Amino acid sequence: MLSKITQNSSVQRFQDQAKVLGNRLMDHHVSLAVTGLSKSGKTAFITSLVNQLLNARESSDLPFFSVVSENRLIGVKRDVQPDVTVARFAYEQGLESLNSEPPKWPESTSGVSQVRLLIKYRNQSRLRRLVSEYSTLTLDITDYPGEWLLDLPLLELDYVQWCQNFWDDLHDPTKSSLAEDFKSELNNLDLTGTADEMQIQHISNLFTQFLHECKAQGYQLIQPGRFVLPGELVGAPVLQFFPLNPAQLKLASDNQANGENSELLDLLSSRFEQYQKKVIRPFYKKHFKRFDRQIILVDCLSALNMGAHSFNDLRKAINWLLGSFHYGTSNILQRIFSPNIDKLMFAASKSDHITPEQQPNLVMLLESMIHEARQHIQYEGVATESTAFSAIRTSQVGSSILNGEAVQVLKGTTIEGKAITLFPGEVPKECPAQSFWQHQGFAFPNFRPMPKGDNKSAFPHIRLDHVLEFVLGDKLE
Repeated sequence: MLSKITQNSSVQRFQDQAKVLGNRLMDHHVSLAVTGLSKSGKTAFITSLVNQLLNARESSDLPFFSVVSENRLIGVKRDVQPDVTVARFAYEQGLESLNSEPPKWPESTSGVSQVRLLIKYRNQSRLRRLVSEYSTLTLDITDYPGEWLLDLPLLELDYVQWCQNFWDDLHDPTKSSLAEDFKSELNNLDLTGTADEMQIQHISNLFTQFLHECKAQGYQLIQPGRFVLPGELVGAPVLQFFPLNPAQLKLASDNQANGENSELLDLLSSRFEQYQKKVIRPFYKKHFKRFDRQIILVDCLSALNMGAHSFNDLRKAINWLLGSFHYGTSNILQRIFSPNIDKLMFAASKSDHITPEQQPNLVMLLESMIHEARQHIQYEGVATESTAFSAIRTSQVGSSILNGEAVQVLKGTTIEGKAITLFPGEVPKECPAQSFWQHQGFAFPNFRPMPKGDNKSAFPHIRLDHVLEFVLGDKLE
């Protein structure tokens, strides 16, 4: 009996893999990665995207999504989980939060999750109509914690290089102040003594506390990412290491030159390497190399609110991320055996937190942040697009008088439940110079979701149809 179950399971896996390969060959499969750093709105975005597609035939507002505007969409339904070893995206829980009283935002990403949709549509392509009037596109959407993404470039470093990068980064006076407890305890470490597991755990906890405090202060480039969002690795020794300071590294190097090895250095180096081999590399191999479409969500507004250090760190983190993905135009063989990302969208989220006339500025600001990395990506033949959008609209636009002139204002409800009307300020059109931060005059609020009223309708949004058209439009012809 057990052997039959095992055989059936194996057959099912083979059939699923064959189906995916067949769909890729016929160009009927899209693997979409939704990435971005914490608080960029990934969970709300995927919840709204799924909600829009499931309701696209009846109640969604998607005028720029061609398969809908041309009345070729037959229907959309959820399919079984594509990978049984990966968590199911919490769509129902997200709906429950957004439809609660008062409405709440869904819980943020804490691990990898996936959702599969089947999109049935009437063919527009003559070639496809020769085969069948209808086709079905399989769409796999995968969500990742932003902190984990920032670990991928660590694969290019050894332990000493990572330590050097850390201390170079600590020239930032704010970060240096936040690291006082960690630095103090590190200075008391005897590099020539026996490695003490409890001492290593204690200093690792102080290092982790420092990373959490950096994140709370608005810093975006937090590494190693699993230290602040460990997932299933809570308490594991693979998360118990830390960077030695330059003086300690020099002492260890001098000792090694004299034939004296450091047990502590060997242990820390070993754990860093194990983190690369057993945490980062499997994560990359299992997920990242199979994507063919990608959306990177960027919360520019929160970074502007936090100040120059947060904005500059966000810019650095995004460009850091872009070097970790596999870009390039895919031919048929590549699509089957080694998919590449051939379409990439940069999306500035929460555009409903600014007035409509400021939204073009937000797009230009985003483009200025990614200009250099984008040039390289386009050279590789990848189609790119930048937009500002809101997955779930939370504000209404009104008008008021400011300094004798009519201005647009926003009306919404804060997270705490207070109704407000305000002009949030102007968004810079490009990455600001240092002098900008001394005179900046904006305060972009955090709104709670508006009550949807009708549970059968799709969520109100801004430009989500543009996002769908860019990512899926060419696959639904």
